[in-house]
Amino acid sequence: MPLEPQKKEADIKAAIEKITTGKRYEVWTIGVTDNPTLRREEHGRPTIWHYFDVDSPEEALSVETYFRAKGMKGYTGTAKGNPDFLYITWC
Repeated sequence: MPLEPQKKEADIKAAIEKITTGKRYEVWTIGVTDNPTLRREEHGRPTIWHYFDVDSPEEALSVETYFRAKGMKGYTGTAKGNPDFLYITWC
């Protein structure tokens, strides 16, 4: 059963808070992509890498904006299609 969009966005935010332990956001990078494998390569194959399948590009950008406001670094890469994945990495 799919989650409601607001519920899923809240769940992704909660998962990221748990991964980052809710502190030191400045050491994390967050971004959106259409290809998480390629994007991981662009980041140099970091060992700490988490990505989430989102319902829409708007949902991905909303979560990204939320965490960038908390201090996470953003990344603009070479996405070719709709960014339907959100990722975080420590790099």
